[in-house]
Amino acid sequence: MRYLLIVDLSLAAFGAALTIAIGFVALVFSIYQNASAKIAAGLPAILTLTACFVTLMLVAGAAGWLLKAKKPAHWAAQVALAIAIPVLWQIVFSTLRG
Repeated sequence: MRYLLIVDLSLAAFGAALTIAIGFVALVFSIYQNASAKIAAGLPAILTLTACFVTLMLVAGAAGWLLKAKKPAHWAAQVALAIAIPVLWQIVFSTLRG
């Protein structure tokens, strides 16, 4: 169970780091969206990526917290994380391809 907790918390930290980085880019894009048509066109993709990484952070964090607290629902959270990872993977890569 310790390794599963490490994986959950690592995924949550990865999601948090990318949320901060891409969230900052989304903030800059939203401030300067009237400056260029390219920036305005790229804003929906940046917001989609930010939402994906926020979702990863929240689902992995919840799975890790439930596992650490030894709650009986931690297996449901692990299943939710196992389903969310490939779905988010597909959304991120289809967004990056354009």
